[in-house]
Amino acid sequence: MKTLTIATLVAGLALTAGASAIASDAPADTAAQPPARRTCFFSSQINGWREGPDDEVVYLDVGANDVYRLDMFGRCVGLDSVITIGVETRGGGTSICDGLDVTLITGSPVGPYRCPVSKITRLTPEEVKALTAKKRGR
Repeated sequence: MKTLTIATLVAGLALTAGASAIASDAPADTAAQPPARRTCFFSSQINGWREGPDDEVVYLDVGANDVYRLDMFGRCVGLDSVITIGVETRGGGTSICDGLDVTLITGSPVGPYRCPVSKITRLTPEEVKALTAKKRGR
C-alpha cells in the first residue's frame, strides 16, 4: 500500500511539473493588454456633483479636475430636487475605489434615501468637457 501511495505522489508531482513547464512556455497575453486603471479618491475630495442623464447616474466632481460617474443599482429618488447629496463609505474608511465602497444619500420628505452604487468610472478629459449639466453644491 505504501508503494502505491508513493508512486501516486511521484506521478502527481511529475504531472504538476509538466503543467508548470507548459504554462511557462505559453506567451503572456497580459503584456498586450493595458492594466486596468483603478483610481481611488477620498470622500473629502468631493467638491460638487451633477445630475446624470437619468435618475440612475450621478457625476461627482473630485479634486481640481476629475469627474467620476456613479451608476446606481436602480433609481435614486430625489436627485432632481435636492441641492446637496451625501456619501457613506463602507468599512469605516474614506477611500472610494469601487461602487461597493460607497452609498449615495439624498434627502426626501420622509428622510434620507440611500442609493447603492454599482459602478464608478473616472471620466476622461474629453468626457468631462462634453458634460453640459450644471455643477451643483456638495
